[in-house]
Amino acid sequence: MKLAYDVIEDVYDDTTQIRTMTEQARLPSGQWLIRTTVYSPHHIAMDVTHIKGKRNRKMFKALA
Repeated sequence: MKLAYDVIEDVYDDTTQIRTMTEQARLPSGQWLIRTTVYSPHHIAMDVTHIKGKRNRKMFKALA
């Protein structure tokens, strides 16, 4: 199954050179996956959270 992710946060810090990106995707069951990825010059970390949500509601507003 391929999910369509909407970006809800994309931040880059010039001082630390760390970028944080958070995305959300709706599962066919109506639940949500929230994926946060942290990119740094030396490391990449990812966290995925599964959230039971309301069927016809977005969790967060997507960036344009």
